[in-house]
Amino acid sequence: MKRSIIILSLLASLSLSSGCSHLLFWKKPNPAEVKEKVKQDPHVATATELEFKARWVEKRSAELISQGVSPVDAKSQASTEFAVKFSATHSAQ
Repeated sequence: MKRSIIILSLLASLSLSSGCSHLLFWKKPNPAEVKEKVKQDPHVATATELEFKARWVEKRSAELISQGVSPVDAKSQASTEFAVKFSATHSAQ
C-alpha cells in the first residue's frame, strides 16, 4: 500500500514537472482575440497595391518606349492598360 502511494506521488510530480503540465491549464484561444493580434494596418494593402501599380506601369512604359512609343504616350497607355487589366484593385480606380 505504501509502495503504491509513493509510485502515484512520483507519477503525479513527474507529470506536473514534464511538458504535459500545460495540458492541465491549457485554454482554447478566443477567435476574436486571435483576429485582433493578426489584424494589420489597413494602409499596408493600399501601399502595396500602389507600389505594384507604379512598378507595373514603369515596366510596361519601358516596353512601349522600346517599341518606339513616346515616353509621355507610353506612360499614359501603360496606366490605361493597368486600369483595364487590374480593375479589381483599389489602385486601378
